[in-house]
Amino acid sequence: MHLFTLAIYSLLFFFQDPLENKLERIIGKNRVIVVYCPKVSEAEYKLQKKWLNEVGKDLSERDLYVIDCIESDLSTEDSLHLKERFKYAPNHFCMWLIGKDGEIKLTSGKPVKPEQLFGLIDAMPMRRAEMKKN
Repeated sequence: MHLFTLAIYSLLFFFQDPLENKLERIIGKNRVIVVYCPKVSEAEYKLQKKWLNEVGKDLSERDLYVIDCIESDLSTEDSLHLKERFKYAPNHFCMWLIGKDGEIKLTSGKPVKPEQLFGLIDAMPMRRAEMKKN
């Protein structure tokens, strides 16, 4: 099998994987930003994505992985996981920052500027240790 074909199958598997499984695989190695909104056309979602896209290098430097959760695209299982894990009944924009330890570090019902996210992350003990290593 060609490497390109294998990469496509891997991506499809990952994107079809339930949210809970994605988070289990990522947490521990990465910090996670979960961005939720009912529709991709919402202004708050677009603004958050714009801000995050503008700082791509800074995201990777902090081991940040972004997961978009658009209600219209979520499975019943994923919607239930959002409600259970994040104690959230999805009906409007929300963003969560999850640390490498799996704990929710920030919950916001409005877009969060990257500077605020990075300030919070850079103050975390694990991030400080990472910065000392590099």
